[in-house]
Amino acid sequence: MKKHISIIGSGMSGCLMALCLAKEDYKIDIYEARSDIRKQKKSSGRSFNITLYTRGIIALQKIDLWKDIKKISVLTKGNVAHYLDNRNIYDPYDSNDTEVLYTVNRNILNSKLLDIVEKNSNIKINFNTRLENIDKANKKITLRNILSKRKFTKLTDLVIGADGVNSTVRKIINNKKNEKNVLALENWGYKEVQVTPQKSKLLKLKSSATHTWPRRNSLFIAFPNPDKSNTLMINLPLKGENSFETLKSKDIVTKYIVKNFPDLKFLLPEIVNSFLNKPTGKFTTILTNPWHYRDFILLIGDAAHGVIPFYGQGVCAAMEDCLMVSELMKKYSHNLTHAFKEFEENRKIDTDTLAILARDNFIELRDKSRSLYFIIKDKVDTILNRFFPKLWLPPLYILIAHGTITYDRAYRLYSRQLLISRLIGLDLLILAMTIPWFLTIEIKKRFK
Repeated sequence: MKKHISIIGSGMSGCLMALCLAKEDYKIDIYEARSDIRKQKKSSGRSFNITLYTRGIIALQKIDLWKDIKKISVLTKGNVAHYLDNRNIYDPYDSNDTEVLYTVNRNILNSKLLDIVEKNSNIKINFNTRLENIDKANKKITLRNILSKRKFTKLTDLVIGADGVNSTVRKIINNKKNEKNVLALENWGYKEVQVTPQKSKLLKLKSSATHTWPRRNSLFIAFPNPDKSNTLMINLPLKGENSFETLKSKDIVTKYIVKNFPDLKFLLPEIVNSFLNKPTGKFTTILTNPWHYRDFILLIGDAAHGVIPFYGQGVCAAMEDCLMVSELMKKYSHNLTHAFKEFEENRKIDTDTLAILARDNFIELRDKSRSLYFIIKDKVDTILNRFFPKLWLPPLYILIAHGTITYDRAYRLYSRQLLISRLIGLDLLILAMTIPWFLTIEIKKRFK
């Protein structure tokens, strides 16, 4: 007899998990504390675009969703870096246009998945319904309808927590211990600015590329949308000089943008409005265990392993989770405890590695992208990989984003290559190539 499954959370991972399990003829209830996002007219201000790379695309193809999702996504073939000295450098992801990514608005993607879920007779979505408790001994869940305030209980065979970084399911698995033990709160945050098609054209933003504005202590990223508009993600420290804490007035924000991002002055009304009126999103890394309780409770996606978004792998990793869980449940249908244990043991190694990589790549996007040394090093890795694909790996970002081997294995292989690079003197050669550039910059500064 097939089990009845309760999924907590109707975000990307909750919807995808439901669709994967519905294919195996499970009966599923999704419980979501929020109202239906498809009926919300006003943006939360924290719906920045997400990126879909090879892993996510493959996962969507395996559950026959990619054709639908592709229609609402934008193909991007490279990135334009905007520097303070007015240089705009376009860097294609690769010369053959095979290593590409798709970008899609988070709410639009979630809405599309909800549309697909609603058509499935094996799945029922319950909005405005918050999980309050889980009775592990008797396999019951306690829920409350937020609108009517009615509290009720349900028997269920399995609870899957897909309720994000603030997961109630995770707190219950951890017996409501201090969440500081499992959350690593980053000291950076973000705000979102919508750039109209007209202003995107005025700013000469390529519709087939992402755009970055790397600065010493900030990073702006623009993601293209299907209607030729862009979503600008402003990343700043939460506290300190030039932070969300200090940029609190129209005059201060205006001066900051004019000084550090002069080419974005056309967006000053929108940027000022975002700083003064929109909520500040916060980045959180989730490093927790356990991910499951016997054969009854399981965590997936951000609830188990939330990462900051600077490797573009958060949703892709959640999609991989859904496939892995459904395959393991099919393989060990007689022993779900074993299935969940195997999932956690194998997957946590990879997602912990991804958390480290996401932090490192944020530093690279913000700081190293302004360094000629790291630019040349990436180019050298790319060229060597092209001529000796079996002997030399591409840059780590390409290996992770456009590859299919596990995150941990990719990291270990590239770390070994870095060691070889030092041993053969390649790093010293690259450094020697960048010295004239550094000297030129210093001379220009001195005689300005």
